[in-house]
Amino acid sequence: MNFIVYSQIREENLHSSLGLPEYSYYIVLKGFLPVLKELGQVHIVKDPEKEVDCIYDACRKKNEDCVFITFSPPHKSTTGLRCPTIGVLAWEFDTIPNEVWDDNPKNDWRVVLSDHGRLIVLSQYSAQSVKKAMGSEFPVVAIPVPVWDAFEKFRNQAVGRFSIRPVEISMKGNIVDSRNYCITPDIFDPHDVSDSFRLENYSGEKLLLGFSKTDEFSAYLGGFYEPEVWGSWSRLREPWVLLPRRIRGTVQIKITACGYANNVNKDIFVSMGDEKKRIRLRAYYTDIQVIFHPKKPVSILQFSGLDLTAIPDAQDRRSMGIGLRSIEMTGQSDGEAQGAVRQEDQAARPIKLDGVVYASVFNPIDGRKNWKDILTAFCTVFQDVEDATLVLKMTHNALSSFLGKLHLLMQQLAPFKCRILALHGYLEPGEYEKLIAATDYYINASRSEGLCLPLMEFMACGKPALSPDHTAMADYMDSSSSFIVDSSLEPTVWPHDSRPVFRAMYHRINWESLVNAYQQSYQIAKNQPDTYGKMAQAAMSQIKTFASHHVVKDKLQSFLTATL
Repeated sequence: MNFIVYSQIREENLHSSLGLPEYSYYIVLKGFLPVLKELGQVHIVKDPEKEVDCIYDACRKKNEDCVFITFSPPHKSTTGLRCPTIGVLAWEFDTIPNEVWDDNPKNDWRVVLSDHGRLIVLSQYSAQSVKKAMGSEFPVVAIPVPVWDAFEKFRNQAVGRFSIRPVEISMKGNIVDSRNYCITPDIFDPHDVSDSFRLENYSGEKLLLGFSKTDEFSAYLGGFYEPEVWGSWSRLREPWVLLPRRIRGTVQIKITACGYANNVNKDIFVSMGDEKKRIRLRAYYTDIQVIFHPKKPVSILQFSGLDLTAIPDAQDRRSMGIGLRSIEMTGQSDGEAQGAVRQEDQAARPIKLDGVVYASVFNPIDGRKNWKDILTAFCTVFQDVEDATLVLKMTHNALSSFLGKLHLLMQQLAPFKCRILALHGYLEPGEYEKLIAATDYYINASRSEGLCLPLMEFMACGKPALSPDHTAMADYMDSSSSFIVDSSLEPTVWPHDSRPVFRAMYHRINWESLVNAYQQSYQIAKNQPDTYGKMAQAAMSQIKTFASHHVVKDKLQSFLTATL
């Protein structure tokens, strides 16, 4: 058998594609490749319309069987090929798109599925959704990604849970660690974040940073409220901006800002490194020019001297001081060469993990992942617990995809003694396994899932979970391996539908149930090692039964035999 396989994302553009909807399809393709290579010869193509039928015709001449397997959603799949085609679909809703919009017939997935004539999905929930639209006789099979065997070496080398603390991992990229901030209800001070962010050196080019709700740089604010259409109001006495460059030398900065209440016509201060400048705020937006000459690389611009006294009977009673619309930076040609700063050292930095560790891996802009509930419930339960750590591994290439939301939540949840750690960057396979080794529980609060590969990977390595058991998770988890988080149905939209219409259902997480899961899991991790061990064994057993290489191979082979 010849297998022609395709994914829009390929190995060469994998890192730059983090966070794109198609990213996960390439990960699924990579997971299936070992099975496909056992069953036949694999041909990876970049342009299905040009390549597939050519390979198919060549195979026919040699009297060899051939099938095209496209790892892509139906509306992005090729149709009308001579070669038999099977789509592989990750889907997490109770209905599939069955309407045309934007003048694209493929948005009605039934058109594409009828052309292909068969389909592979990753969960029984997805299979039911397809049969609901295509009829009970439509050839669709649920086959998970075979994750079990990929971690055999890890399991063989793993030692007892309590003998591996602490674990040190290392990574390139950005690291947001709550231990590097001074966080109280009134203070959000980045006192030790100089090496937390991988920022380029400033070369003197003009940079314009906008802070409205649609500007990516609003995510670089600290001590501010959520951005609005015009810009952002500060909420603390000493708010700050994380600049997107490391600055040394001379830089001219134009701040477009205004004051609120007692800050109107008031002198405040703006600081960069060891330099502090006096500026005056007006009741209306004005451009304020300041020049700094940092001798050491700096990346924080901080405001101080704000008066947060509320105005009696004011309509808006927030603790606002400065309204920030934009910042413009320009390097000065005064002989201080910006280029003298050597390029950022990209050596991986160590991160020590100890205590009871909860971990989650997700795309922060994917609304289904519901990571705010994960964070708020964690800080509520472990407000006074120093040895509880939450690791959020972000799978989007833009720092702005989560930083602003995380900073604001940390401020709102303060004070807390637990540790919040957000990792933003690529983890090498060995470092990813170290993260798994350091983790006690995988935490998932998703509203719906087509499979949830990270959850399966952690369970395959003996890590119990805190998770709902709806959609795809119903195939491989229960209370023997997990703390089940309750949920209830609510309406939603299809992810790629440009129309704001409810056509599907997903699940709202019961926040109190998530809180209870944190409480119970922590007590077991601390006081009941035997119970934890049984849950760990159950997690491994479930993934082995569900998603081992030979199970997936048998299912795939049977489906191919029956449908081709």
